[in-house]
Amino acid sequence: MPIHSPILKNTIFLVDDDKDILSSLSALFELSGFKTKTYSSALDYLHQLDDTPGCLISGISMPEMNGIELLIELNKTEHARPTLFITGVATVKLAVEAMMLGAIDFIEKPIIADALLDKVTKILINFEKDKETIDRYKTFTKREKQVHALIVKGLTNSAIAEQIFLTVSTVEKHRSVIMKKMKADNLAMLMTDFPRLKLLGRSLFNEDADS
Repeated sequence: MPIHSPILKNTIFLVDDDKDILSSLSALFELSGFKTKTYSSALDYLHQLDDTPGCLISGISMPEMNGIELLIELNKTEHARPTLFITGVATVKLAVEAMMLGAIDFIEKPIIADALLDKVTKILINFEKDKETIDRYKTFTKREKQVHALIVKGLTNSAIAEQIFLTVSTVEKHRSVIMKKMKADNLAMLMTDFPRLKLLGRSLFNEDADS
């Protein structure tokens, strides 16, 4: 799959305790036009977090802090990046746990260069679209966020009105604004966007829950 020039603005963040893997992956992505940053541990990566756009590629089994623990810590921050794990064997249990925490995909060793490049390219293209969805969510007022959260749970307008002490007509107005802001033509589109919105904008939802 050819590399689309707009996604080359992204940096590939590589985390693994194996120096040979870091070196080979860094060379692979730099030859393809990406910038890379390498980290020998999850803690090293956490200590150098910034807002640089890109994709995180991390090993799973690492000393001090493994890939799953890294993802848990990242979910507490505002530095969400699409994450791809490298693993020797991806068990179903491990895959489910990682996906629930927001990981996008796995790639198993031995790593096939073309397959990895293809996967990362698709991830970054999709993430650009996902960021647009997150940016639209950020325009919601506090009340719109409340109504949106109840809409995606499947509540009717009357049930929402009763739960947050509004009139049905007010809920209908909020619903209309929400649909326009999210560019959703119908409820099905709104519901389809929600799972990935929640995974990639996890810190936003954590803030809303605390407020």
